[in-house]
Amino acid sequence: MKLYTIPISKPVIFHMTGKFEALSDDWKHATLTLEDYELFVITKGVLYLEYNKKQYHVKEGEMLLLPPVSAPLNKRRGYQSSDCAFYWMHFDYERLSDNRDTITLPEYGQLKQPEKATILMKQLQDASRNGLNPLTLNYMTSAILCEVHDDIQWGIYDTSDRHAGKQVHEDIMDYVKHNIHTRLTVRQIAKHFGYNDKYISQMFCQYYGITLKRFILESKASAASFFLADTNLTIEEIATKLGYSDCHNFSRSYKSITGLSPTAYRNAFSKRLLNH
Repeated sequence: MKLYTIPISKPVIFHMTGKFEALSDDWKHATLTLEDYELFVITKGVLYLEYNKKQYHVKEGEMLLLPPVSAPLNKRRGYQSSDCAFYWMHFDYERLSDNRDTITLPEYGQLKQPEKATILMKQLQDASRNGLNPLTLNYMTSAILCEVHDDIQWGIYDTSDRHAGKQVHEDIMDYVKHNIHTRLTVRQIAKHFGYNDKYISQMFCQYYGITLKRFILESKASAASFFLADTNLTIEEIATKLGYSDCHNFSRSYKSITGLSPTAYRNAFSKRLLNH
């Protein structure tokens, strides 16, 4: 697994960004030359891409980072058809003699909460279409890379044994993620893992600094933000999709976490760069 060190003592240089949606399952990525870094975050299906003599199959919730390489190896192309959707972003950075502040990104990896990166990329698209200052776009791009760095599940590449307590907490987080569409409660999760509900909430809070109930609400709000930014689902449909009994409860919960109503959030970043 290749790792890339990105200096962030100065903001990286934003080039362009967008969202792609295949119109059918017989789509293949065109053969295109890459002259800078390109980040992909997959939101649907599988992207089959060949680059620099290597084939990648990047699934929903995963990221791929391709670096610039010398010709003729700098052409990326699809090697298999698929019905997929993804956010993409091109950037580069200045080669400085002193880069004390850096982040390390893998060429490929699983994101714990991919909706966070896609929301930021959607906001970057809105900012780009609104003609914001290039320096602002550079800082927004840097923030996206930092988010990806923080959200990568580095543990899946680590073969060492993980602490049992940490494993329990990660299992709880996975359970919330996979059951986000249901009416999750602390009591239900405690019963599933065989703990007292008060104990499991205190244990979770000691490890992550927030209560389990707060984590559930934040996870639902994060998923809702993704649906609001990335889909045309109605507020009612999103509420149902996330296990809320009605729009009122959903809106109240969402605003308590984000400070915005679902409609206000959706309207704040409305300009998406969509290509097919």
